[in-house]
Amino acid sequence: MKSIFTFILLLVMTSTTFAQISKMDRYLMATAKLELRTGPGANFDIIAEIPQGTQVYVISSGYGDWSTVQHKNGNGFVQTQLLAQDSSIAEAERAAKAAEARKNAARMAAEEAIKAAEAAKIAAAEAARKAIANAERQLRLAEAEATAAAAEAAAANQNKTAAERRRLAELAETQKALEEANKRTLSNGKSGRTQIESSTASAGKSANSSTARNRAKAAPSKLTRESKFASWEKKTYRTGDTPKSFNKFKGKFEYKLDNYLKIEVGKNTDVVVKLVKMAENTRDKDETIRIVYINSNQTQYIRNIPEGEYYCVIAYGKNWKETKISGKVKGVFTKNALYERGEDILDYHTVKTEDGINVPSFSLSLDLLPNGSLGYDAGTEADDISDDKFNDF
Repeated sequence: MKSIFTFILLLVMTSTTFAQISKMDRYLMATAKLELRTGPGANFDIIAEIPQGTQVYVISSGYGDWSTVQHKNGNGFVQTQLLAQDSSIAEAERAAKAAEARKNAARMAAEEAIKAAEAAKIAAAEAARKAIANAERQLRLAEAEATAAAAEAAAANQNKTAAERRRLAELAETQKALEEANKRTLSNGKSGRTQIESSTASAGKSANSSTARNRAKAAPSKLTRESKFASWEKKTYRTGDTPKSFNKFKGKFEYKLDNYLKIEVGKNTDVVVKLVKMAENTRDKDETIRIVYINSNQTQYIRNIPEGEYYCVIAYGKNWKETKISGKVKGVFTKNALYERGEDILDYHTVKTEDGINVPSFSLSLDLLPNGSLGYDAGTEADDISDDKFNDF
């Protein structure tokens, strides 16, 4: 009967013990020889004897003066007062806990370091991206400034000595017309004579009247450019218009290209600009693709220019007039008129780069001095043309 009771008690003890394992997990050392019994009391049977100094695992100490322990010979009860803390185990546990704490701290520090490194990497990548974008923007600005400077240099190169030579040619033409008019006048004067009466008073003597036949000398007539074109019809155009003298002209456009030729005109002249595309081979002819009138002190953009190489043919002056000659309408400036074919080539071919397609654009600045010249000394370049040649482009 006692054995049955002991067995039931051990079952209850074991179930209770396992329920408390999580609360009492620890190792203790026997300070004296321990008697491992089947129940919490000296009246219970001895299961085994545990030598002094042996480490046991305490399952529970909730039985008054007795504790349940785990031993290689089985589980049982021992007197709690005979158990003491095993310093080596406690030290090991403390060391393990300290090591675990250091491990956790190191892991957290490593995670923080990784986060900081990732943040630094992202910040560095963003800074590099911004630096690259800024460098590319500066490069584009520099290229645009270089292009504008080249265009200004091209415009300055166009406005040079040929204009003065053309002006001299115009003066020579006018002088020649004047000389021909004088010759015609003198020729007419040879067939007619004018009687001139002369009287002279001298010392109370009456003067004898005499007649003389003298060849009449006609005063030279002055023929100006304005009078040369007096019968022509004066026309007024807005900036951007195509003069009617080119009314059959149809411009060419390439709307996929966002390029332009910017033309700034000063205060001393109006201009008519023809943008001429150079022939790609000797079999073809140069082709005018745009014609535009620009008033003084105004700016005009010629946009959507097809790819190719171009030059400008320019008429300078004031007082634009037109007339029909042999069924063809012709237009000229009648005041301070100068005509030239530009020497500089405007290359509107697109260029493929790593960043995309570079679409070139150019700028021109055109003006005359107040005296009607371009302000350059005469040179050797033959880029001046006549008004007839200008109209033929």
